[in-house]
Formats: sequence, C-alpha cells, structure tokens
Amino acid sequence: MRTTKRRRRKRSRGSSCLPLMLLFFIMVGLPAILVRSCTVPFFSPKEVPLVGLWDVEQNKLLSMTLEEYVQGVVAAEMPASFHIEALKAQAVAARTYALRRIQRDERITEHPEAHLSSDFQSGQAWVAWDVFLERNSGSRGLILQRKIKKAVKETEGIVALYDDEPILAVYHSTSGGRTENSEHYWSQALPYLRSVEDPFSVNSPHYYSTATIQLSNLAQVLGVSNVKNFRVVERYPSGRVKTVEVDEKWFSGREIRQRLALRSTWFTAEILGNEMVFSVWGYGHGVGMSQYGAQEMAVNGYGYAEILKYYYQEIDLQEAY
Repeated sequence: MRTTKRRRRKRSRGSSCLPLMLLFFIMVGLPAILVRSCTVPFFSPKEVPLVGLWDVEQNKLLSMTLEEYVQGVVAAEMPASFHIEALKAQAVAARTYALRRIQRDERITEHPEAHLSSDFQSGQAWVAWDVFLERNSGSRGLILQRKIKKAVKETEGIVALYDDEPILAVYHSTSGGRTENSEHYWSQALPYLRSVEDPFSVNSPHYYSTATIQLSNLAQVLGVSNVKNFRVVERYPSGRVKTVEVDEKWFSGREIRQRLALRSTWFTAEILGNEMVFSVWGYGHGVGMSQYGAQEMAVNGYGYAEILKYYYQEIDLQEAY
C-alpha cells in the first residue's frame, strides 16, 4: 500500500511539470525561433556596394564587394608593415574615394563598364591576394594579409564625409613638410583639402631626393634651345613650384614634374657642369593625406580618426552601410 502511494505521488509530480515546460517554450523558445527566421532589416546582412573594377594585370572586368576592393587597395597602396592605425586610415580613405565614384557614377574613360581601375594613374592601385602573397611569400605574407584584413574589418563601412557627401579622399606618399591646397595641383578648390603643416613626414625615406639630367636632354624634353636660363618664377605658399620660365617659354610646376619624372613639384634647380641637378622635397602631388605622415602619427599614438581629421579638414566619419 505505501509503495503504491509513493509511485502515484512521483507520477503526479512529473505530470505537474508539463504545463511549466510548455509555458517556458511559449515564452522563450518560440520567440527565439521567430527571431532566427526574422527578415526585418536590422537582422539582415549589411548591403555592401558592389565594385566594377578593371584589372590591368588580367585585362578584364572584376566584380567584388567594396570591402574586398578596399583590402586590395590597402595591400597595394601602403606598406603592410605600417602601424595598424595608419592602415585603418588608408582603408577609410580608399573606401571613401571608391564610394564617391560609385555614387556619382564616375567611370574609367577607357573602360566605361568599370567605376575603378587597378592602375594607380586612374585613381587607386589595387592588387589581388594571390599576387600579394607571391610578392610576400611564406608565413610573413599570411601575417601581413591578416593585418590588412583586420584594418579593413575594424573600419568596415566607415567613410569620410563633408556636407553629408563622401569626400575626394586623395592621398600621397610624403608631403615634404607641408601638404598642398587642391586647386594648386588640380583646378578645384575643395574646403577639406587645405594645406597643413606636416612635421610627421620628416622621417619618410622620400622626404628629400635629388634628380640629375643632362642639359642637352633637358632642352630636348622641354622643347627649347637654351636651358641655362631655367628659373622658378613663382611658388605657392607651401613652397611648391607654380611657374617656371625656360628660354622665354613658361611651364607649370606640375608640367615640369611630369616631363622630368620628378617626385614632386617642390623643387629647386642648379646647373653643375653639363647637368641640371634638382633637389626635391616630398613624393606625390602633396594633396590630402600623407601616407608616411599617417604612419608617424600612428607610431606616436594617434588613432586613425585623428589622422584622417588632421589631413582632411572639418570632415565627419560615419558608417555608410
């Protein structure tokens, strides 16, 4: 008799738990299932823009996400050995530059099916991972690849804006001590591309260089008879050359740089014997972010946002997606 009663009590306890378990499933389990199958926007994957890229190496059009494209730009444009914060600054600049072209529907002239090209002369350099790993073989290449991917991932979707629009996020290797106003190299004056002092570029290996050319070759390149009266007529406040006069012919500093393949328009010229010796400060057009300056700022404890806001004035950093 006692044994039977005890068994009945045990059964009654077990059956009394069923309503509680059912209630727990309704209150906790069912909402969890519904959430996992939910398709409202804030549970959906981010809509990353697609990039149409003309790859000059393969001579064909590639399609990829903007984040994949940014990885290839950072790998091609900045030494992967740089500080992670400098790489992040490069990632945001590259993403901003690309998104601006996509939103404005700007196309590559020779390949209008593409917004961007892997040729740096068309905007930004880009390299595929297989090529990058060939250049950086072994475990070192894999380590650098992970570092670049981390820099891009930790800034995912972030772009630089001015008046709620992506800026023209141009950059260069080394300023030489001061960056340049946009209208002094191109035609348009942009409020966020203003000249700033840049002491951070001093340690760059490209801070100062020299270039030598025979006077006879110089005359041929410039299309003049006499180059011994070569003189800089006017400079911009940054120190870069605005105009040059040679044998009663006038050239812009940019034209002299391009014809002679000088590293920048910040130069002086001196005749030594039968040669013209150019002393050159900086490397690149000098507008926007200095990459070696970004590296030095990062080494000195500045974050990527501080770096970008130093070289691009009065910008906002926001997530575009």
